Amino acid sequence: MFHIGFWFVLMPLAVVMGIIILVAKLFSGAFSRNEPEERVDETRMIQEMYNSMNNLEQRMDVLETLLIEQDRREGEKSNERT
Repeated sequence: MFHIGFWFVLMPLAVVMGIIILVAKLFSGAFSRNEPEERVDETRMIQEMYNSMNNLEQRMDVLETLLIEQDRREGEKSNERT
């Protein structure tokens, strides 16, 4: 059986080596789950979201314009009554 001092050297060494291996794999992209097809799908989804946001912005501009015009008309009507 191994002496206890052996485990105090072996275990920290194993942990340090494991961390070094994990960091190396992380930087090399070994843990990257994105295959080229998945990247294309993600890119397509991001583009769709961007286009949807642009459409939403245009709709909001139209609604703001309609509300401003409605307020202006109501203001003109109230001025005519007085």
